[in-house]
Amino acid sequence: MLATVSKWGNSLAIRIPRGIAEDAHLEEGATLDLRTEGGKIVAEPVAPPTLDSLLAAVTPENLHHEQFDDRPRGVEAW
Repeated sequence: MLATVSKWGNSLAIRIPRGIAEDAHLEEGATLDLRTEGGKIVAEPVAPPTLDSLLAAVTPENLHHEQFDDRPRGVEAW
């Protein structure tokens, strides 16, 4: 299937035909890894991170302290 490259702002763009998008399980908002391999453009879908994978990346070094602090700040009555 042929596609035409169009100008989109300062970049170039192509439309992905519905059949190809369905075959690749792409939906609007999907993330693609774009790269070149041997002079060809490769667009590979990237799965969104799972909660388990995000939590596995938390370490004591990058864990922040508690952010919610509801103690009085001034003369307000609680």
